[in-house]
Amino acid sequence: MKISPLALICMLSACSAATIGPGASAPNSSSGPATASAPEETTPLPANPAAIPAEEAPASPYESETEAPALAFSIDQANFGRDVFRASCTACHSSSEFSDRSFKFKWRRRSAGDLYRHMYSTMPEDAPGSLAPSEYVALVAYVLRLNGVDAGEGELPADEEALEGLSLAAIAN
Repeated sequence: MKISPLALICMLSACSAATIGPGASAPNSSSGPATASAPEETTPLPANPAAIPAEEAPASPYESETEAPALAFSIDQANFGRDVFRASCTACHSSSEFSDRSFKFKWRRRSAGDLYRHMYSTMPEDAPGSLAPSEYVALVAYVLRLNGVDAGEGELPADEEALEGLSLAAIAN
């Protein structure tokens, strides 16, 4: 069961009001004992929290999920990325750090463009931006492959703007 943040706040607010009661002040050690005014009627908490209506999810720019652009890369592109990784990245990194739970949690809600931009602007550490755009995008393809995303027929474009529309949500699986 998934509860929206708004529903959770409503539930917590109702809980605080039921515990303290409207018009009552919470205990405060600096002002002496708490005094409550005459009890007022409070709204009882629902027996089933799922009955609280959830906040509507923001509309997708696509009519359906099947219309959303796919993360298309080829085995050759991912293998090229592996070769670039071995030549340029293994002095500081191991491939396992790009597929562990921490990595997936950090990147699953971001885009392929975010990952590309991060690699391009910060790596290699001693010479950021020194690889060719095709090498950076191949590294993105390699990272996707490390995270179990299946290769296909197409290739990721070496274009940051085009990569922005490609979600990394598939790496969370």
